[in-house]
Amino acid sequence: MKNNIKLSLFLIILFSLIFAGGCNFSEESTPLTKSEINSQQSISEGGFLSEPESVVSSIPVTEPAVTTEEQTTVPDPLDEKALRFLSRMSLEEKIGQVILCRYADNAGELQGKYHFGGYTLYAKDFQNETENSIKEKKTVLSELSLIAPFIAADEEGGSVVRISKFSQFSESPLPPLKEGAKNISEFAAKMADILKKGGVNLNLAPVADTAENEYDYIYDRTCGLGWEETGDVISELVSELKGRGIMCCLKHFPGYGSNVDTHTGIAVDNRTENDFITKDFIPFKKGIEAGAPMVMVNHNIVTAYNGTVPASLAPEVHKALRELGFDGIIVTDDLGMGAIAEYSKDPYADAFLAGNDLLCTSDGIACYNALMKGITSGKISKNRLDESVFRILRAKISYGIQ
Repeated sequence: MKNNIKLSLFLIILFSLIFAGGCNFSEESTPLTKSEINSQQSISEGGFLSEPESVVSSIPVTEPAVTTEEQTTVPDPLDEKALRFLSRMSLEEKIGQVILCRYADNAGELQGKYHFGGYTLYAKDFQNETENSIKEKKTVLSELSLIAPFIAADEEGGSVVRISKFSQFSESPLPPLKEGAKNISEFAAKMADILKKGGVNLNLAPVADTAENEYDYIYDRTCGLGWEETGDVISELVSELKGRGIMCCLKHFPGYGSNVDTHTGIAVDNRTENDFITKDFIPFKKGIEAGAPMVMVNHNIVTAYNGTVPASLAPEVHKALRELGFDGIIVTDDLGMGAIAEYSKDPYADAFLAGNDLLCTSDGIACYNALMKGITSGKISKNRLDESVFRILRAKISYGIQ
């Protein structure tokens, strides 16, 4: 989707078609179930629901195609379907949709109340499971949701594997990215197979960072190559995963470099903006051009953009990412990391307002309550919430996560 394309043209066509067909839906009509939404027909068939006022916002939608014969604008089907979901969601469902929560044994209970947009699973969540048991748990969560949640994991390869370390899902652990880079197609096929067996529909990988020193914290998780070469690897891997129906996430924008681990403390990155533009941005830009649907922002303080707060809380960093042509989902690294707590008294609302669409957290309830407070107090506008929910819904529909 192109940046800054407004919904006005789309809505003009929408309402003219609705009125032409004599449709008269009210906001108080009974909310549709997930199956009813999925069965809705296209606008031209008179099946589109009217939008509540909060949906009529500056949501970026795909630029419509125009036929030369009739000069008729044809809405993008994914946009149509995403807006159908969005139009029937309650405020509570919308808030839950922008939260990627740590999976817990009581996930079913949580989903029924908080409507989380997804769950992250770690090694212990796969250890005593099977393909069938994971599938059963996914089914429970999906049945409690208007649209199915992300089931996410970090299956990078090498030192960071959540699924493939267990023999019921893979004969051997997924190799490091630097080894996989020698044969991307084979590496992607193995990764996709592992993820599907583990029931994962969102892989929080690949690592698009580069590091010049083998002793750097992030080095072992990278390709171990230069910026251009890393970009080529990332581009090919994104394309291969997309072709296999796997949703991936580039990380950790704007580039980790030689910084220390922010899981336990803060890292300050004093490189210049030119360093990022001419080096670290290259792999991300190539991955975005290949169709990466999600990018994760790190917690480093990047002085070239904002020297006072971590990148995940800095609007300037998110603006730089959008300027690379990215209009997919921006997700935070875990907001429970030690790097965040000392820089914001309201990290969830601040992270959302900085430009993140999806908030990764180990405490989904605290995140939900903070966002609800932000909405009801007016700190966060409903239009801003709709923009992020729309991006998430569109990506889910595109990858068949329904």
